[in-house]
Amino acid sequence: MEKLAPRLEDYLETIYLLEKKNGVARVKEIALERNVRMSAVTEVLKKLSERGFIHYEPYGYVKTTEKGKTYAENLYRKHKAIIDFMRTVLQLPEEVAEKEGCLMEHHLSPETVERIKKLTKFFREKKLQEEFKRKL
Repeated sequence: MEKLAPRLEDYLETIYLLEKKNGVARVKEIALERNVRMSAVTEVLKKLSERGFIHYEPYGYVKTTEKGKTYAENLYRKHKAIIDFMRTVLQLPEEVAEKEGCLMEHHLSPETVERIKKLTKFFREKKLQEEFKRKL
């Protein structure tokens, strides 16, 4: 699958999350979520639409295509795994994990993310075992 630039990935993920929440996304909502002007959103929507990731008509709703939804779901899973790792293993505060995890998600390979997931799971299980032993 083609790789999007980090900025386009961020927008696609925002659209995907708004669509999950509301059924569709609107330019105004995307602008509020991304903290940008509506004109900046429109520019990105045109690019995503031309590349087949979203359906977008000016002044209309925005919806992901199957291609866009698949890409966004993979990106969101990666996002969640990295944030989970940063909070669970690195013990970072939510705001730091979210901000820095968002930066990392665009550059890590699927293999690296899979190893992060495994390490997080191992860490969580080990921590639960230790807590259980302390209670005995």
